[in-house]
Amino acid sequence: MVAEVSPEPTPRPPRRKRRRLLILTLVISLVANAFLLATRGGPRVGQWRSVSARETYLAAYREVMAGMPAAQEWDVATSWGTVHATLFPGPEGSTKTPILLLPGWGAGIPMWRDLLPVLTRERPVYAVDALGDAGLSNQSVPLKAPDANAGWISETLTAIGAPPVHVVGHSFGGWLATDFALRHPEQTVSLSLFDPVQTFSSLKWEVYLLAIPASIPLLPQSWRDAALARIGGNETIDHNDPLARMIDAGTKGYSSARDLPPRFTDTQLGSLGIPVYVAMAGNSSILSDPPDAVRRAEKLVPEVEASLWEGATHSLPLEEPEKAGATVLDFMNRHEHP
Repeated sequence: MVAEVSPEPTPRPPRRKRRRLLILTLVISLVANAFLLATRGGPRVGQWRSVSARETYLAAYREVMAGMPAAQEWDVATSWGTVHATLFPGPEGSTKTPILLLPGWGAGIPMWRDLLPVLTRERPVYAVDALGDAGLSNQSVPLKAPDANAGWISETLTAIGAPPVHVVGHSFGGWLATDFALRHPEQTVSLSLFDPVQTFSSLKWEVYLLAIPASIPLLPQSWRDAALARIGGNETIDHNDPLARMIDAGTKGYSSARDLPPRFTDTQLGSLGIPVYVAMAGNSSILSDPPDAVRRAEKLVPEVEASLWEGATHSLPLEEPEKAGATVLDFMNRHEHP
């Protein structure tokens, strides 16, 4: 009998290379969403472009979540739709204030895959899929009212019985986190922001220009590739990574209905009454002036620790999860709920 020889597995790029490819995918998703939301007209609800697009996305989503065991999951009915929320357990018997994670556009709960193990060493962690975006949440009402985004977050936390939380947001999730803290300080213990968009700095104008070919699926792939190379470098998506596949599938297959928010005013930032940590990426391909964003945060926010992470890209919590996690945990430990 001749023994069967298994084919050699497709080699995966080194971990650092895979992380660069994942970061590129996140940047592509953010840029595409920013362009589409800035140019669409009228309030509506997010929806999948096809059944097959949703199935492709969900297959990758579930593959990532299989490695992120949750203690509990909810599908919470809010005034704007059903929000999918999860609780990841911290140390047994921990009495520390939990964390709430708010993702960047197009990323969802799975984007926290690498940061989550660092955070749960010390604290329980809640995470949600944002309404009006790709994920397991299902929007049913337009997010038209000024308090709509903060509203669905607040209603979700109340429904699942969460106490006041340390809120962490990345990218547009940073804007969501800041908006929530401004409108619901009673549910917010502290605020930690990773390269937040439309918070202390505006988007680069090039983002909108390059997003035109990057975000239109019907254009020739060569046009899309050229635009994406300008945005994120001459890399391609690592289809061996289910998180990269998920984000790519959501970018292509989901028509978002979240508004591109205005940048917070000086008055709004000055009214933040909780401790705030801000990490701006020195090499952000999205934001117009990271050093100025740090200066603006330090000038306006009453209780703030702001820093410029030299050499970091917009996706810094994925790029350096150990450093990012340790930094915000130290900040939270120094600003624990009374």
